[in-house]
Amino acid sequence: MRRNAGARLATGVAALGLAVWSVLVGVAAPASATVTCPTVDAMTGVVTPAPAPSVNWAGCDLDGAVMTGADLAGADLQGANLTQATAYNADLANANLSGATLTQANLSGNLSGVNMSSAAVLDLGISSANMQSADLENLTSGLVDFTGVSLQQADLQGADLDNSQLQSDNFFGASLASVTDSSTFWSKDICPNGASSAYYADGCLSAVAVSTPSATPTVTSGTVGDNGWYTSAVTVTWYWVDSNSLVAAECPASTSTATQGVAVVISASCTDSAGNVGQGSLTEKIDTTPPVVTITGVTKGGIYPYGLAPQPQCLTTDAYSGVADNAVTEVLGGRPDGTGVLTVECADATDEAGNQAPPLYESYQVVYAFGGFISPRVGSTLSVSSRKIGVRFVLTNVSGTPIAPDVAAALASTYDVRATLRGPGITPVPASCAWNTTGNYFQCGIVIPRHVRTGHKNPYWITVTENLGGGYVTAPVDYYSQNPAPYYFK
Repeated sequence: MRRNAGARLATGVAALGLAVWSVLVGVAAPASATVTCPTVDAMTGVVTPAPAPSVNWAGCDLDGAVMTGADLAGADLQGANLTQATAYNADLANANLSGATLTQANLSGNLSGVNMSSAAVLDLGISSANMQSADLENLTSGLVDFTGVSLQQADLQGADLDNSQLQSDNFFGASLASVTDSSTFWSKDICPNGASSAYYADGCLSAVAVSTPSATPTVTSGTVGDNGWYTSAVTVTWYWVDSNSLVAAECPASTSTATQGVAVVISASCTDSAGNVGQGSLTEKIDTTPPVVTITGVTKGGIYPYGLAPQPQCLTTDAYSGVADNAVTEVLGGRPDGTGVLTVECADATDEAGNQAPPLYESYQVVYAFGGFISPRVGSTLSVSSRKIGVRFVLTNVSGTPIAPDVAAALASTYDVRATLRGPGITPVPASCAWNTTGNYFQCGIVIPRHVRTGHKNPYWITVTENLGGGYVTAPVDYYSQNPAPYYFK
């Protein structure tokens, strides 16, 4: 804003007093900051040195400067000459352009908090810019072209906007006191009260031109996702206007919805003092639900024989916006040969709205198949007097091929293969199995309990179990074997 004459006089007196004091005490007065102005190439408009944040170019001549993409955040350009300068996609946040000459300049980008008070803006063009909370008091010369500019909470008091073009600009919460707009064209703008300029006779500074409640529905709460979707409940504020007074109880200020879908209609009505009823509605895309991920091929906690384990897959579906990225399938853990406890991870599934599904995990086991008892013969009758059952067998893949001897020996060395006798009148009798390197088979001796019952009416069972990291489980049979297998005593 302009200083008045009194302020200038006070400043001069203060400066004189400081100078006199300095002479009397023999101390030099502090020097004012020196401004080093850049040069502007007359042909290309290139500025040297290049623009930089917080640079001090107050009062400098930047006529015709080309500063596309420049970072001039916090720069001091007070009183500078920016005639015909261009600064597209520039960052001028909180820059000081007060009193600057911006005749026929063109700006876009981030101008939030910029100070343009008292700037000369004849034929200034600003498009697709963020000018929230900008200080535009007392702009002079008029004839500005603002297109798609966000001017929420900006201060335009006393600005000259005569003969201007104001199109698709947002003045919500802005101060337009004492603004002049003679012969100014308003189109699709949002006025300081949130209502559309279309409901006024000649722009936001004129009288309301509608006699039925008219809404400017605006989403004021909701999480913006991807591709035009919201990923949370949405609140729509209506900003009703009417040349008649509104009945507050009949005119909701806002409406919220958590309904999901590709075309969710949010609507409201309003009644004025004359009984006229206006309707407002807005259609939005709302998807608050992440994609659903399921695992196919294997079941949680499932046990599969070596060589016959199914291939796990992650299946991704989405009910509303649709799948953008399918979950990535990864199998974690297990032993080098693919046996043991394995975990399927399904991660990174997203939908078109931007919702991401949490990772999904399911564990299962792949174990060696049982290749059959070498001894005792399945279904045979054993003598109680022998006191011990000598059990011999092999573990294989599902096709019956025995596992490698070094793998079998390693399992035996950690006591991860057992044979257990179960049946009437006894508690289970387990025995750890060793690896016979000569015969290439597992062998173990089960002690026969004293109280076993004899005869074919009292079957007993020998079960081979293995532990590949998930606890002891029954070794699944191959195509020819039986586990557990029945035995009798005499």
